[in-house]
Amino acid sequence: MKIALLLMVPALLVAAGCANQVKIVPPLTEADKQTLTCTEIGKESDRLNILLNQFRHGNKPLFGHDPSLIQQGEQAAQLRLNQIRELSVQKLCAFG
Repeated sequence: MKIALLLMVPALLVAAGCANQVKIVPPLTEADKQTLTCTEIGKESDRLNILLNQFRHGNKPLFGHDPSLIQQGEQAAQLRLNQIRELSVQKLCAFG
C-alpha cells in the first residue's frame, strides 16, 4: 500500500505540472513545406483545428488560466493553420 502511494504522488505532481503548459506550435519551416505530403498536411490541419477549438472554448484545465499565454498559443496555431492551408493549395491537395 505504501509503495503504491509513493509511486502515485510523483505521477500526480508530473500531471499537475503538465496541465498548465500552453502548447505553442512553431510556424512551418521551408523544410516542412518541401517534405510534407498531402496526407500529412490533412492530418496537421485536423490537429490544428482541434487545438484551436480547445483554445477558443476555454479548456482551462488543459492550458491553464493565463489569458496572454492562451492568446499567444491560439495565434501561433492559427498562423500554422494558415500556412498549412496555403501549402495544401500549392500542392493541389484534395481532402474529403
